[in-house]
Amino acid sequence: MILQADLFPPELTAIRIVGLAFAVAIAAFAIARRGALRNIDVIILLLIALGLAVVSGTELLDRILSAFSFQRSNGTRIVGVAVFAILILFLLVVRALSQSSRITRELSSVLEGLAWEQFRMDAHPEKFRDKIAVLIPAYNEADNIAWVLDRIPETVCGIETAVLVVDDGSRDGTSEVATEHGAVVARHLINRGGGAALRTGYRLMVDSHARIVVTLDADGQHLPSEMERLVEPVVSGEVAIAHGSRVLGEAEANHRSRELGIVFFNRAVSFITGTKVSDCSNGYRAVRVDVLPQLVLRQEQFHTSEFLIEAIKRGVPSKEVPVTVTRRLHGHSKKPAVVRYGVGFANAIVRTWLR
Repeated sequence: MILQADLFPPELTAIRIVGLAFAVAIAAFAIARRGALRNIDVIILLLIALGLAVVSGTELLDRILSAFSFQRSNGTRIVGVAVFAILILFLLVVRALSQSSRITRELSSVLEGLAWEQFRMDAHPEKFRDKIAVLIPAYNEADNIAWVLDRIPETVCGIETAVLVVDDGSRDGTSEVATEHGAVVARHLINRGGGAALRTGYRLMVDSHARIVVTLDADGQHLPSEMERLVEPVVSGEVAIAHGSRVLGEAEANHRSRELGIVFFNRAVSFITGTKVSDCSNGYRAVRVDVLPQLVLRQEQFHTSEFLIEAIKRGVPSKEVPVTVTRRLHGHSKKPAVVRYGVGFANAIVRTWLR
């Protein structure tokens, strides 16, 4: 009797009945779908149902709110309910983000694994052994990539080159054009971003025992004729990575907002790393292959700053060399709008530095 008077409500109001009905529905859904859901998801749904039933059918929530000084006056009880609801929602969001991150990593691993298996079955690894691998990520660049491939030098600093194009889910015949112009092609079944394409290419070149990897864009903005500038300091042993810099070299005029953004991010990266950086958004670089396994690369799209910051954090000997950046030959840039690009780039810098 004391328990009923103190804990259970004197009457079931309409809102309590609705809450109990929702609790029963959630529990029934979890039980009915337990074969399709993961065990942890079933447990979470049952806990939510139990919590909703306790809140709707007892005075326990009132006891808890009173313990935290949320009294039945001036709307403070509603504030208390909102605070606890936000806390629970926050925990669920954190879990969802964690799941999303895990799924993304698993998907990337699957794509890389599929590309490697096809690459190995086609006997491509031997084509890159002890050579300079020219790695070109490409997405819908059928109109541009032939121009780039036809200008890749056969040797750089006296070392033979071999070209790998990682087609990141193109739908315009990029793979066919690349093959016709002498490149080896690895393909992602879906578009994942330039960073994901480079990760796949790096893995293939490490497993193929290439000597140096040179990365450049498929749209013609980087000049293959300048490749020796990047490779020479790596071949000579001066550094392990040579980053191209349009600031030290030349660049055609871009949108004013993008140019200001480059200046800002260069200063930001220089500040947080304690290293002078003149061009943190340039993907034209040469890297010794044995360095690649040391770098943690996770960015799908904003990968240029991630690579540079990772190299600095790991203490890899690096330098910037002057290169030319021109306008893309045909079509439109795949980069997002200015604001979205800035937010994404800043996020990549912060996440890379904090991990």
